[in-house]
Amino acid sequence: MKRFALAPHLIGLYPLGMMVIFFLGPLAFMIVVSFYLRDPLGFYKVDFTWENYGKFFSSFYYSVSLRSIWTSALASLLTVALAFPAIYVITDMRRKWQLAWVIGLLALMCLSEVVIGFAWVILMSESAGIPRLLGWLGLWEDPRSLSPSRLAMLIGMVSLGFSLVALMFFPQLSQRDRSIEEAAQTLGTPPAQVFFRIVLPIFRPGLAASLVTMFVYYLGVYVMPTMLGRPQDWNMSVIITDKAVEQANMPLGAALAVIMLIFTVLLIGGFALATRKEGAK
Repeated sequence: MKRFALAPHLIGLYPLGMMVIFFLGPLAFMIVVSFYLRDPLGFYKVDFTWENYGKFFSSFYYSVSLRSIWTSALASLLTVALAFPAIYVITDMRRKWQLAWVIGLLALMCLSEVVIGFAWVILMSESAGIPRLLGWLGLWEDPRSLSPSRLAMLIGMVSLGFSLVALMFFPQLSQRDRSIEEAAQTLGTPPAQVFFRIVLPIFRPGLAASLVTMFVYYLGVYVMPTMLGRPQDWNMSVIITDKAVEQANMPLGAALAVIMLIFTVLLIGGFALATRKEGAK
């Protein structure tokens, strides 16, 4: 009996061990390195200093952090605002069309971030992309390349996360109770008001969760800002990589990564606490 009772606990040691090896171990190493000093002849020099964390509060890193937060928030809002209505329409289609859309979204997820970013670079180029097409149609007198720019970076980020958010909502919307919507339409409520006044409030927790998820996801995006954005549009992930890899300043890169990790944990914790209080009410 004791061996049988211990079996679930022994099975639980496997995921715990994987978490320690692939997450807690590297995280502990990163935290330790963040207190070291940079060594011009190597990666770091063993020491204990708060200098790396103090640099975060300089005007440069502070402005980059605020820009990263603003860009991630805007991209997550646009992604959810586009994906949720799209899936709402798709789930009302016939089964075969729903299957076709799901396969297409899954195929889009199979593409790497580099492929998607390179595709947008070509589409936004002056010589072979959208500007040239608009100029040929006479809709743009002086066509020029749309990238690199903040708009191009946002478009790339939204296209990267669109399929992920859409597939997150597909099971919920496909299995929703349509009787409330049908009753409202029977009473004369226009379809637009049904969507905004009935569907959105019902899925408000899921919408909030998807916003937080994509916000955290976009904070770590690296390829889209480097391929489609300008240096003044880069987020903190690009700066951390530049400091740790290009400039061989691992202690500073580790300190910046720890600060962003703390901010992410506080954000998720605040969202979980707010959701818990709302559920209690």
